[in-house]
Amino acid sequence: MAQPAQQPQPPPLQQQQQQLFGAVVPGCPVRTDFVAADATGLKFTLNLSGLPVPPSSVPDITLFLLPGAAEALPPGHGALLYWEAAVTTTGSPMPHTDSTGFELLGAVSPDRPSGLFRTGWGSHSALTRAAAVNASTAVAVTLGISIEPLANIHNLQIVGRGAEDRLDVARKIARNLFNFLQSFDDTSRSGFMTVPHNVFERWMTRFENKFRVDPNFFMKDDD
Repeated sequence: MAQPAQQPQPPPLQQQQQQLFGAVVPGCPVRTDFVAADATGLKFTLNLSGLPVPPSSVPDITLFLLPGAAEALPPGHGALLYWEAAVTTTGSPMPHTDSTGFELLGAVSPDRPSGLFRTGWGSHSALTRAAAVNASTAVAVTLGISIEPLANIHNLQIVGRGAEDRLDVARKIARNLFNFLQSFDDTSRSGFMTVPHNVFERWMTRFENKFRVDPNFFMKDDD
């Protein structure tokens, strides 16, 4: 008796990895060349080599599922996005490399297939130190993806965190403006502040000048 023809099976997930995810660093081309990090096909990495600016100047990273990727993920799963930086010091007394270890950035899922995630690299001590002495250091940033059950992702409270990060940025900018206004106050009247009429223009000029030097300066402190 003739055996029924077997239906073709979809390729293992690890064979589809270059078609699942896309990442964008501002000012750089779209990257889709994630590679499998182990034999499970559930973990991937991407080396962010050739960044046009120091990593400490990269404010955001966008991660998104490519067309058809949602169907290729295991049912009920999403993807957690991590990053790791290896800082190599080439100066004396001996070259050495320090790693930040993988830190969580955000997550995407079939019902939220893209996200813009604040890196926090501008206030990360290892990256800001490397930027300050960039003549003798090299920074290699790696993105990592781990495909996890949606329950795990929701337990980490990652979904929607991008909006909370933006709120934190707004608070920091508002605090920066308030401190600037306060520096002009020469009165002792409780509950009132006296400032020059062009104070907002002066603050904006100061803010833009500092922003050109370090786009994340206002996240480091309340000055």
